[in-house]
Amino acid sequence: MERFEYIPENIRKMQLVELSILCELDRICRKNHISYIIDSGTLLGAIRHKGFIPWDDDIDIKMMRRDYDKFCGICEKQLDGKFFLQTYRTDKGYRWGYARILRNDTTFIREGHECLKSKTGIFIDVFPCDGLPEKVIPRIYCNILSLCCRKILYSEVGAQSADTLLKRMGFSCLNLLPKEWAYHGLEKIAYCYGKGKTKKVRCYAWGSKEETKGQERKWLEETCDMVFEGIMVRAPLWSGEMLAYYYGKDYMTLPPESEREPKHTAVYVKFPGE
Repeated sequence: MERFEYIPENIRKMQLVELSILCELDRICRKNHISYIIDSGTLLGAIRHKGFIPWDDDIDIKMMRRDYDKFCGICEKQLDGKFFLQTYRTDKGYRWGYARILRNDTTFIREGHECLKSKTGIFIDVFPCDGLPEKVIPRIYCNILSLCCRKILYSEVGAQSADTLLKRMGFSCLNLLPKEWAYHGLEKIAYCYGKGKTKKVRCYAWGSKEETKGQERKWLEETCDMVFEGIMVRAPLWSGEMLAYYYGKDYMTLPPESEREPKHTAVYVKFPGE
């Protein structure tokens, strides 16, 4: 199996497959009045490049929980057969607390994740967001519980690829715990603590510092159309505020060439028709 080479031509081929998945997501969402936004580097690419950041290799989508649950339910009947909605309910080997949409006629094996038994394919991520409690103690509880859940889910990977022996031993112990505990914990946060109309929201299944601190609810709920690779997608009405929060006020400035690298390094990729 020849190792995937991250050259501009191959990155572009991957982006175009991901774009086909985004088109399908947008079709379903518009047909069924489901709100979503492009997020993170995808949003930055739309603002700065009118499409993908040239070296970016993924698409990130966010939805509020009510839209996320509706979307996952509708995909069971309306998702085109070329694609697969991957969650812990549809794929027993899947170990993350958010959804992915995969292109069925592709393969994507991420470096360090070769041990996973889940279905593989070129994908886009769909992150559910819930309310972040405004009181300090419940907020700390939710953040700590979600961190524990994420570590349990990551443990199968961490036990093989963590950078120190001590970490690998720790993840090996965590991997003895049923991953269903982690899913139950994330669901408890979502449906017991995340329902309120709080000012801030977060994706408990993702662990960046921006998620831990929370994001403005209006960034997800007040949306507009935006051009991305020649198609119209949904984006935050407050895109400038959101990008400044993620990347700083100089988000329109290109990073140094040494930092222009993909985030999801793959060891093997198969494209449609190969």
